[in-house]
Amino acid sequence: MAEKKKEFKAGTYAVTVGIVLAVVLTLLTVFAFKTRYTAFSPDKVAQAFTDTIVQTGDGYNAYKNTLISKNQKYGDFIRNAYMRPYVNDGEDVKQADFVGTGSEEEQTAIDAVYNKMFTYYCELVATVGYDNYDMIFDSYFAKLVEVRKEIYGDEYMDMDYMFGAFEANVAAYADAVTGTERVIASDNKTILKEETEGAYQQMFGEETEVEVDDIVDGRKIKVPETRKVYHLTTTVTDCTELGEAEVAEYVAAYKERIAPIAASGEAKADRFNLQDEEKNKPRQAMIDAFAKLDCSEDIDSVASVDLEVTTQDGTVVATQNVYVVKIGSSWYVDNTYTFTDGLYLAK
Repeated sequence: MAEKKKEFKAGTYAVTVGIVLAVVLTLLTVFAFKTRYTAFSPDKVAQAFTDTIVQTGDGYNAYKNTLISKNQKYGDFIRNAYMRPYVNDGEDVKQADFVGTGSEEEQTAIDAVYNKMFTYYCELVATVGYDNYDMIFDSYFAKLVEVRKEIYGDEYMDMDYMFGAFEANVAAYADAVTGTERVIASDNKTILKEETEGAYQQMFGEETEVEVDDIVDGRKIKVPETRKVYHLTTTVTDCTELGEAEVAEYVAAYKERIAPIAASGEAKADRFNLQDEEKNKPRQAMIDAFAKLDCSEDIDSVASVDLEVTTQDGTVVATQNVYVVKIGSSWYVDNTYTFTDGLYLAK
């Protein structure tokens, strides 16, 4: 995958956890606001899902537009279905001595974990793909536990750490795809990070003179600079709602697809030997997380949406068909019948 495996520096990320969490919360708020106004339109839901993937390779957040998020919060699904087996954060679990010190040793360890996991994340996207999210999450978190123990020397694991590593890798992958801008400190005199050229700029970029921020003679000013500029546009070319008989046939096929997935929680819980206690019930939480994926009794309508992705010169670089289903007044992407491999343009 072009330029995806550049070293990812997480030291600054580790020191500024509060900032990262604030950014995540902001992104979630923006997503909630946008979803509020797109969920009522089948074409807009399909477009948002497709565009999320094609612009940055972010199949992770694209799933927030799907049926996975219908009966449970997306984050809760990941916690209960994939993280609980690895959580080991009791008071009796000793962490490495450097954890929480903000020391160079801690930053080095975090960098090492994030870099190693980023390489693994890129491999998963390239070889497994988010259409098989089950294998993505299963494989990633199992590997994260292994890598942390190797580098930290402890067996501690909590959900915040797991989300932090995974979402940092998702963000780093997007940066490798799109490239990044130059970052200048608040003093307007210090360059914190130079810009990077992403895979899309190499693939689709056209040499263009633009104005960018830079430091000249000790102060920030706008300067002309030649960069490879690209623009991808996702457009709905057709949106067709199925007839009543077609909907009935579609729902029947969906039931067949989702039934084994919804029933898989118990086998997974057995594989991890999860046991419920009075206050902590990881086994039941995992079973319920998968069971809630079944929306077959609630589907009212179905629509087929065709989309195409074009560059700035109108060249079509991808086409996509998305099936969306209506439950109540909202539409959701049926992720069990949507295949997105062709949207990862930088693979």
